[in-house]
Amino acid sequence: MIAAEHAPGAAEIAPELPANGIPFANMSGSGNDFVMIDNRARLLPDTALPHFARRVCRRGVGIGADGVVTIEPLEPDQPVADFRWRYLNADGSDGDLCGNGAMCGARFAVAAGIAPARCTFQTPSGLVEADVDPDGPLVRISIADSGPLAAPVMLDIAGNPLHLHAIRVGVPHAVAIVEDADAFADHATFAACGRAVRHHSHLQPDGANVNIIHRIAERTIRMRTYERGVEAETLACGTGAVASAIVATQELGMIGPVTVFTSSGRPLHVAFRWDETTRCGREIQLAGEARFIARGTLDPEGWAD
Repeated sequence: MIAAEHAPGAAEIAPELPANGIPFANMSGSGNDFVMIDNRARLLPDTALPHFARRVCRRGVGIGADGVVTIEPLEPDQPVADFRWRYLNADGSDGDLCGNGAMCGARFAVAAGIAPARCTFQTPSGLVEADVDPDGPLVRISIADSGPLAAPVMLDIAGNPLHLHAIRVGVPHAVAIVEDADAFADHATFAACGRAVRHHSHLQPDGANVNIIHRIAERTIRMRTYERGVEAETLACGTGAVASAIVATQELGMIGPVTVFTSSGRPLHVAFRWDETTRCGREIQLAGEARFIARGTLDPEGWAD
């Protein structure tokens, strides 16, 4: 997920939004939660989406979510697909890719009759192929190759050395291998650590999502993630699971495919082919849950200041 700077509480002019509410679904992708909108009729113009996302994603005073996924009209100058997918983080910034958001987008589109169970959709990071289980929440997606796995660097984070492995899976990630991800830090301390890594000068200008992992078994790891754009620890991260699986196979000698247990307790399953020459993951597949939680109409008061 990608973040842009937006000062909390900053005054902003609300763009024109539908006065009668907006049809939506709330979905959970293995623990990441999203507000899903069919925006093919342009209920929400491009200029309104960042403001809308910041408002509806507020927990307690909005519906609350890690981000907003919209189904958009196809771009004619892009490869042929069934629909176009767009993702906005909770802070209103656009994301080039969100693995769990992509799986939820695919199931949402299939349930709405927008796309067949095996579908392809346009994203800012390239075409994504999806295979949606017609009888349940399971979805498998195929995404573009990762970037090269960089040599590890040791960063001093609040007096604690962390060996970080940087790799781009649609969006940038930094992965640290620890003895026990759950015992590594409590929720507040991990958030502070993740924020420090995300803003570290070594990872600028883009920053990075931060994943800490430990090995459970030959093909299984545990992962915790701090996500930029959400600016908090989240219950899951699809692209983070891919990044973590690649690091685990190359640095811990693990054998793929890899099952990644997230903080929601839901597993994500990652398969890929390692290219030693380029140090990239190819033919990447990610599988997990995309569950419907609620469907209805978002009231305008839900995005009011």
